[in-house]
Amino acid sequence: MPTERVAQQGFTLIELLVSMGLLGILLLVVFSIFMSSNNLIETDTSRVNATQNTQSAMDLLASDVRQAGENLDLSLGVSGLEFNASSLTIRRSIPPLTALQAPSTEPTLAGQTVKTMSVCSLNTSTKQIQIVGPPPSTSSTAPTATTTCTYSTRPDGEDANVKIWRVYFAAEDNRPQVGLLVRPKTSAQTALIERVAVVRVEATQTQNYGSTTVRRVFVTLRDPIPAGFSATNGSTLTLIDERRYLRDSTANELRLALGGQTDTEAAVVAFNVTDFTTTALLGAAGTSPEETVSSLGLTGPWSRVKKVNLSLTAGNSGTGRSRSRTFTTSIFPRNVESAQ
Repeated sequence: MPTERVAQQGFTLIELLVSMGLLGILLLVVFSIFMSSNNLIETDTSRVNATQNTQSAMDLLASDVRQAGENLDLSLGVSGLEFNASSLTIRRSIPPLTALQAPSTEPTLAGQTVKTMSVCSLNTSTKQIQIVGPPPSTSSTAPTATTTCTYSTRPDGEDANVKIWRVYFAAEDNRPQVGLLVRPKTSAQTALIERVAVVRVEATQTQNYGSTTVRRVFVTLRDPIPAGFSATNGSTLTLIDERRYLRDSTANELRLALGGQTDTEAAVVAFNVTDFTTTALLGAAGTSPEETVSSLGLTGPWSRVKKVNLSLTAGNSGTGRSRSRTFTTSIFPRNVESAQ
């Protein structure tokens, strides 16, 4: 009996090539859709990151500029703002101690202010300035302190004003703080002001002269003591609240240094910064016309500042495609009127 054979059918070469071609086209379409979606997501992510990066920094800048000069002691002759092409410094008076800053054992210290201290003596070799007590002496007779350098003893033995300095440094985690050395203007001398970094308040020193005990307190500076200041020309040392923004052109970052922090200690507040500009509109005064300036110094004409213009261009912080945004704002410092 003959055997029935079953026909074996398969794809021909042409059918296989056509199928593979259709599959390739389908994969190409899917891949194109995927890439378009991915590009759109990356673009949106980059745009959002760049906006957040730049806007957050600008909000911080604007808030600080509005507070520039707050309760600033105008007799110091220092400007609430100092800026140039790469940095912006905001200064204000240190506010009174809060209940959180005051020690729990002495809640009455809350509300007290950090006083300006007289320069009682200088030690250039140790970078130290004496802020209370009579000047050092090798005589066997106890020296007499001037009226401004008298040690006002508290029950715990501390000087009353130095105690506030110590509490403030402790509240700031004993970080270096900005101080202003000021030599007042008199008929015999011109005014002089220099910014310094106060590293710490030293422990009280005692020296016995027979039955008399003399107490002195020194502060130590980070850098050498500037020339022109002494115990005999009315020089004073004042702690001040300072926030300094600086553009790092090497890393393309905007950094913020608090108090006496150095440039390397400053924290990053914006990434991929390609432009940071500060200008100020100064009002007319005397023979000085109204003008727009791109820089203002330590003793700049604070009372003439009418408007501050800020411009910041920055990109995203590394996520997504490279994008950048520019934000500009104009601020009218609210504390200028008190200086006019």
